[in-house]
Amino acid sequence: MRIGFVLLALASACWAADPTGDWIAEVSGTGDPQFARVSLRMDGGKVTGTWGLATVEGSLDGAKLALSLLRGGEPGGSLSGMATADGWAGDGEMSGAGGRGGGGGRGRAMQHVAWKLSKAPKPAGGPKTVDFEPKSFSGYYSAAVPPVLHVFAGDTIRTRTYDGGGRDKDVRSPGANPETGPFYIEGALPGDTLAVKLKKVRVNRDSARQGNRINGKTVTPAYVAAAKYADTFDSEWKLDLAKGTAMLAHPTERMKNFSVPILPMIGCLATAPAGNLAYRATDLGPYGGNMDYNQMGEGATLYLPVFQPGALFFLGDAHAAMGDGELTGSALETSVDVEFTVEVQPGNATVNPRLENAEYLMSMGIAGSVPESIQVATTQLVTWLNTDYKLDDNEVAVLLGAVLKYDITEMVDSSFNVVAKVPKSALAGLK
Repeated sequence: MRIGFVLLALASACWAADPTGDWIAEVSGTGDPQFARVSLRMDGGKVTGTWGLATVEGSLDGAKLALSLLRGGEPGGSLSGMATADGWAGDGEMSGAGGRGGGGGRGRAMQHVAWKLSKAPKPAGGPKTVDFEPKSFSGYYSAAVPPVLHVFAGDTIRTRTYDGGGRDKDVRSPGANPETGPFYIEGALPGDTLAVKLKKVRVNRDSARQGNRINGKTVTPAYVAAAKYADTFDSEWKLDLAKGTAMLAHPTERMKNFSVPILPMIGCLATAPAGNLAYRATDLGPYGGNMDYNQMGEGATLYLPVFQPGALFFLGDAHAAMGDGELTGSALETSVDVEFTVEVQPGNATVNPRLENAEYLMSMGIAGSVPESIQVATTQLVTWLNTDYKLDDNEVAVLLGAVLKYDITEMVDSSFNVVAKVPKSALAGLK
């Protein structure tokens, strides 16, 4: 009798199910799961809405939900399912395995899929500021690394990083660019862009270390063979935080008056790469990573493509200052306190990382050679200007031909990185 009562209660709950609302769809067919934002509403037994870029028409018959997807007037899928404890699930057919575009695509074959809808996460109250004290660090960029904190778009995180060798102001961890994170941003989906605003990047100790030999990638073989380096040369730095300057802690006579301004920046900023891929914290690619651009400091906003649910954002490898290209393989390596805010741009994936500050729009070109890096960076910058400033290709050509600048930011790691940038002053009258 009790079993019958429970079954009756479950059946009543299912019959009362209402698909109205905002959902996250996960579709499993062949290959990696695909995700989409879904918005449904019900009027009587009729269901309408959107699934990614597709439109939805369907019906609810008791606890059974039937949906048809259309994109551009073409069939995009036919799905059926039942209410679950926390959403909906079922199977059906979709064209192109049903990604964020809703399975649309003229002439694409239908595939059998399993699908489920989960409620889109919503924060309680407005944006929050969260203090996070790191207890462990990652040496890899990977979706397999468990998130250390869940936050929402609009939230601000205050935390700290170690230097590239695993040291901070009072403790030490394994080296090779230990990363703080990853941070899981609720609601971020593959195909989105994660915007990270670096609100504060402040050195938190009075020392830094640097390599003292020029990397062989950046000079001729003859120089590498002829260079005479002293093993006793000390390239530790003393940081005067009050004055904002750095000097060698034990300089030679010729360098006793040599100093540089402290310009804190973060070398590694990344989202988790696609699928089951894993990259070392010293690597760089479309996900970001060890980009080592000395403009990734306070006041800059970095745009990173999202490949995994939650984005999974990592950061580390801070520097008190760094010349272009990180010529010696390690710049003024130090640790920093950092405060950043995360935002999500839905369905607006950037191909490679992009950056902006008060002065420039900057496009990263991460690739296997400097010429290819230049091509990737320039092409992405052109597309950015086409899209955001509505400039046609002739207009972009004239603009960049007059004001374009290049920075070589990464010369000594697994890939090269050249940044193409345009001054905002030249764009002020265009948008």
